[in-house]
Amino acid sequence: MKTPMERLEKWLETNLQEVHADLAPGCTEAAIAEFERLVGKAFPECLKDLYRAHDGQRGATNTGLFYGLIFLPIADARNHWAAWKKIVDETSPEDMKGASMFSRSAAVGAVKEIYANEYWVPFAYDYGGNHLGVDLDPGPRGTFGQVINFGRDEDEKFVVASSVATFLEWLADQLESGNSNIRREDDGGRSLSTKVPEKLHFLDSVKILFASQHGA
Repeated sequence: MKTPMERLEKWLETNLQEVHADLAPGCTEAAIAEFERLVGKAFPECLKDLYRAHDGQRGATNTGLFYGLIFLPIADARNHWAAWKKIVDETSPEDMKGASMFSRSAAVGAVKEIYANEYWVPFAYDYGGNHLGVDLDPGPRGTFGQVINFGRDEDEKFVVASSVATFLEWLADQLESGNSNIRREDDGGRSLSTKVPEKLHFLDSVKILFASQHGA
């Protein structure tokens, strides 16, 4: 039986060859261990497996594996994490409370209702300050290692999946079932987004795809 990543690679080979070619070889165990050491919490094995399979994308395409979001190389993921940690470290509790005024968890108690958290580890990026990441510090009703949206524009946090492995399986199911919109852009490149809902930005789709979490 194929793994979710193998299913995604097969789908890319057929439908978005340029993104398949953009996937880098897996990163070293040392790179994973160093990132884990910096964060200060053990990574879920499925996050490590993601980077063992591919060290993100090389950056030769204008769209990403995750419905257009770029799969971050581990060095870039670490840099983005460090930038968020700096915000946490340099923001007073009072100022963080103000910055978190509009932060909320769609599913009550699943995600901590704060603007920034040093234990949110990004692996996908939209080039606009927003991410999908792994939550190593969930709310009381959340799950360690859950995949969430967070970032500059992401006040409302959704649990996109209970783990990276579950997220990859969900994504493979979506793409194989035909929920994809591949568009030719003005620069000649192609972009990937959801067909249903018809949104160009995946984080906008998340708010609709997982709307049932409201009040849950």
